[in-house]
Amino acid sequence: MKFCGWLPDSLRSNGVFPWPHSARPVRIFPLSALYWVYGKLVSRLQKVTRQQRQRWHGLRLLAADKTTLSLPETKSLWKRFGAHKGQQGLGPIAIELCCLFDLVSRAPLRFVFDKVCTSEHKLIKKLILSIKKNDLLLIDSGFYSCTTFAKILLRKAHFIIPATKTMSPKVLRNLGQSEYLCKIENSRDHSTLTVRVLFVYRNGFRRRRLVTSLLDSATFPASEIARLYHLRWDIETFYRDFKQTFRATNWHCRKPSSFHQELIVHMIAFCLIRLAMVEAGRLAKISVGLMSFARALTETRLFFRRLSADKAIDQWASIWKDFVQCCAQHRVRFKPNREFPRDKQEYRKKSRGLERKRRGRKPTAMKETSVMESRPETLKNSKGQAYLLS
Repeated sequence: MKFCGWLPDSLRSNGVFPWPHSARPVRIFPLSALYWVYGKLVSRLQKVTRQQRQRWHGLRLLAADKTTLSLPETKSLWKRFGAHKGQQGLGPIAIELCCLFDLVSRAPLRFVFDKVCTSEHKLIKKLILSIKKNDLLLIDSGFYSCTTFAKILLRKAHFIIPATKTMSPKVLRNLGQSEYLCKIENSRDHSTLTVRVLFVYRNGFRRRRLVTSLLDSATFPASEIARLYHLRWDIETFYRDFKQTFRATNWHCRKPSSFHQELIVHMIAFCLIRLAMVEAGRLAKISVGLMSFARALTETRLFFRRLSADKAIDQWASIWKDFVQCCAQHRVRFKPNREFPRDKQEYRKKSRGLERKRRGRKPTAMKETSVMESRPETLKNSKGQAYLLS
């Protein structure tokens, strides 16, 4: 049984065999105990959201992505994690952090980190071990690898990922409009996988190809999969809350071990706030994604101030109730129909009023054609085999 507490040799024993006065106590909270607390909080979040979990066709929605964290300048951290090669070889010391994110509770289920410039394929190998049966993993195109797909399928889980530009899968048959059953090949061992490729069209954006292991087009419609993949952006907002709102960019560590402890303490605090937000969501009958994390963090600081000022234990329950009610009042401000074009220069010209009209006659009206008619989706080679275009 794991014990969440201090190490046995970190405190002076007052028992039958006390520690000698010359012994030096170690006041360091062990990583094993910190991981125990973190695991208990994650399981508590899963248990709390189990009743209100809205599974998509019986699948639990997860997401995974990688981000970079900058660390203080110390010799031990530089030897362990390294630095970026930019700025004449004296770039900032950084690590690569990869998280497995739950899209319902909005909490990190597991995280791994390694030295700077570590590949996504190396980091996600450890996260795949936490995936269970009937899980749906939403990942970015940087994780595209047939080896990764095979490991996810061995866990009896599924995935949705954008296809890379160089991908040209062989078409087995057409499943519908802009929807194909294809075969992809692993370049290392030449093993093949049968996947489903969807073309996603959206006004103002380039067309995208989504690759998924959900082969049944009747149970999992293409329109729902295209709309579902946009939920992967929630892990990007998690990293924004973790790095900017939670101020996880200012680290106080000087050694790799102290950084590990500081990182897991940040994750524990993040899960504690999410637990309060889940309870506030149940009180207000809204999902956790509709509440503001920044406001909840402010209310958490006020909660601890009131808790330390009021020493009466019988008042702590009312303080907690007021804290949960305050968290439920702060909602995320949605701005519908708000779009940003891909071309940043054109966007800046419009926002600063620097656009100039061209002189001369007006352009002739062109016949409007849909994007699906103007660009082909498949191409046949000399042998008559059909392949998908990017």
